[in-house]
Amino acid sequence: MLPNLPVYSPRVTRKVAIGASVLVVAAACAFLLEGHATSSAQVPLASGPAATPDRAPTAASSKAALSTLAGDAPRSLPSDPAAARPIATDSPEQTAENLRAFFDKIQKQDALSTEDMAELQARLLAAIEGNPLAAKAVEDFYRKMPAEQGMERDILRSMLVASSAGRGIVLQEANAIWENKAEAKFAEMYETYFNLPGQAPQEALVRALADLKKGAPADERTAVARLNFIGTLEDPSIPDAANLRSEAMQLLNQLAQGQGSELTRALAVQKLYRLNSPAEASNIAVGQLAKGAYPDLVRETLNSISSGDVELTPNLRTALTAAVKRPTASAEEKQQFSKVVGARG
Repeated sequence: MLPNLPVYSPRVTRKVAIGASVLVVAAACAFLLEGHATSSAQVPLASGPAATPDRAPTAASSKAALSTLAGDAPRSLPSDPAAARPIATDSPEQTAENLRAFFDKIQKQDALSTEDMAELQARLLAAIEGNPLAAKAVEDFYRKMPAEQGMERDILRSMLVASSAGRGIVLQEANAIWENKAEAKFAEMYETYFNLPGQAPQEALVRALADLKKGAPADERTAVARLNFIGTLEDPSIPDAANLRSEAMQLLNQLAQGQGSELTRALAVQKLYRLNSPAEASNIAVGQLAKGAYPDLVRETLNSISSGDVELTPNLRTALTAAVKRPTASAEEKQQFSKVVGARG
């Protein structure tokens, strides 16, 4: 199984897989093994919706990803599969050929197995850890993959993040996306910067805020990834974080009250929780629920209580109780409410 990349939070640690990671690789295997015949495969992403418009996930899979975004997990670096077992090191040329052959099979929808993917990852990581020229060959291969191959790019990214050399390649690609202003790949860039804290150019944060302010068109994956990236402003070590955070909160408030999808509205609220103290976040939650509860908002509020981002005050308990009693409340909301609020007496 491929590891998750840890995600930083000064208040609570989180588990958000980078781009593809476990879910995309598993979904890609299922896609290949089941023999789907169209290029519009629905591939769920752990860190947000789809890579490109022609590979966009369903709204249901996007909403399911929202809970993953707020999940808690211990922060620990992934073990390095390349170091776990001895393996022959391929030459740079062979490494590039292995990648070409593997992704050609994906493009042709040839039968592949999880074992095929695990073997490629082990050989890939061994090569890039042992030979800088092999790392350069992989970096070049990754950079030349077009945005239209979003699923393939995410599969490669998920393999690379399991080692320090691989994470370096992933970061270099994010930097190249930013430098080239390759907007079709911005979602991937945002996801990488979100999962590798402290590495993003400040100009990228400023651009993300500017795009949010002007309502720049974006597919749902990019919109979600941009919001997650903006949420990193909770880190006080970011230059000019206080001013940027003040602007972000104003924009997030507007988005939360806007006409966007429930997914993006709820995620905007979740970022407001993260950018405020737990007590302040509780007041925000009460206010948002009073304006109209909906499934994503209820789930995100309950997730944020579990993570410690929101304090469960008596007023919030009352607001949530009313929310799960509304006629349209789902069984999932009620079950989560019982688990989170009920456990606190």
